[in-house]
Formats: sequence, structure tokens, C-alpha cells
Amino acid sequence: MKTFTLKEVSKKINVKPATLRKWEKDFEEYLEIPRTNQGARIYSQVEIDLLLEIKHMYENKLSTAMILQTLQKGYELEEEEEEEISEPPALTLAIVPQEITPVSNEELAIKNADQFFDAMDQYKQTFLNEVKEEIRNVLRKEVVEEVKKEISEGAHYTVNSISESITKSTATTKAEIEGLSGHLEKNAEQTTERLLYLSKSIANASHETSEEIYTLSKQLSVSTEELAHYVDITNTEIFNLSETIEQDRLARGKERDQLRQEITQREAAFQNLLTGFRDVAAAKEKKWWKFWE
Repeated sequence: MKTFTLKEVSKKINVKPATLRKWEKDFEEYLEIPRTNQGARIYSQVEIDLLLEIKHMYENKLSTAMILQTLQKGYELEEEEEEEISEPPALTLAIVPQEITPVSNEELAIKNADQFFDAMDQYKQTFLNEVKEEIRNVLRKEVVEEVKKEISEGAHYTVNSISESITKSTATTKAEIEGLSGHLEKNAEQTTERLLYLSKSIANASHETSEEIYTLSKQLSVSTEELAHYVDITNTEIFNLSETIEQDRLARGKERDQLRQEITQREAAFQNLLTGFRDVAAAKEKKWWKFWE
């Protein structure tokens, strides 16, 4: 028998894995999911069919309690039908011709018993699946009929309620629209008057602003001319001052050179005078000149 994982079943019936796990807890009495040794869920076609039925009932706006009652009724009917079955139908075992090999009676008996039990298991599984499918079909029809009855009973009341609500809301909406239209007309008139006043104010302000801008431009041009004249005068004075400073620097340099030359000449004269004193002192053989050494 082919089995499926949780993700495969989720994609197959278009239900989220979290919802499948929740259904497993809500319907644990009827929905037993086998697991592997590692704890992973494995689903057979039987569990998938039951999940599809639960999904179909949820789509028909049935609550969890109603679904539990429906499943309970289905399993009770299934148990009653199983009790009524007293004898299974006769089994026909297909005998395939094979090569005749000498076997003992004990081996033959074991082989026939194995074939019998295999056939019984297969029949049991097929029979149970057919019974479950039949019960599901019956339950599905009953649920659909009940839903149809509830819808037909509530349809008339619902239509009348909706029509009354629509009529009331239409009248209220009409009155609100009329009031709103009058309010909009008043606001439109006030807005028009305000716009006219604003346009006149803007025109007057723009005229005054243009005159002020013209006056400011004249003042700015006059100030610019005066500033340019003052800059020219200042540049001339700076140029003359720089020439005067340069001439003064050259004159002071010449004076400095002359002073250095005079100092050098005086030092030379002093050295000559000192040399002369020494020479005179040496000639007279006096010792007082050593003071100048």
C-alpha cells in the first residue's frame, strides 16, 4: 500500500500542515495517523479520504462539534453493518499451474494455509474499504441535505432582513446625500468669494511688490556705482602707499649701508690707533701698554 508524508498530503489536498496537525488533535478518536520509528507521520489513502471529508464539511460551514457528531454517526453505522455480516462471501483461490514437485503433506498444508491467510487479509482489507467508502458516501449525502435544508429555511428570513436593511440604508443615504449636497453648495459659494478676495489681494500685493522691487533695484545700482568708485580710490591709495613704503625701504637700506661703512672705517681707525700706541710703547721700553693687550 502506498503511503504519503505530511508535506505530500498537504500539497495533495491543499491544506496547511499546521491545520492537518490540528485536525489530528481535534478528531483523535477517529483520525489515527501511524508513525515511523523516527516519529514521522505516514498517511495511507484511507486517512487521506477521511481528511478530504473533514475538509469538505468545514467548507460547508460545519463546526468541529457537528463534524464530530457526523463521524460518530458514521462509525456507529459501520459497526452495525459489520455485526450484521455473519458469513463472508465464498473465496475463490486462483490456482496457477506449476511444475509438480514431490512435497510432503506437512509442507503442502503449510503452503495452503499461508495462501488462505493471505487471501483472507486481502479480502478483509478490500471489504473494509468498500464499507467505509459506502458509509462516507451516505454521510456526505446526509450532510449536504441538512445544509440545504438550513440554507432554504434561513434564505427567506435572510432575504427579507437584507431587503429591509437595504431600504432603510437607502433612505438614510439619500437624506445624507441631500444634506451633503446643500453643504457642498454653500461651501462652494464661500470658496468662490474667498478665491476672488485672495486674487484681488494677490494682485494688489504683486503691484506694490513690483514697485518696491523697482525702487530697490535703483538704489542698488546707485550703491553699486558708489561702491565701485570708492574701490577705485582705495586701490589707488593702496598703490601709492605701497610705492612710498618701497621707496622708504630703499632709503633706509642705503642709510644702513652708509652706517655700516662708517662703523667699519671707525673700527679700522681705532685698530690703527691702538697699533700705534703699542709701537710707541715698545720703542720707549715701557710696560704700561700691556694693559691694551
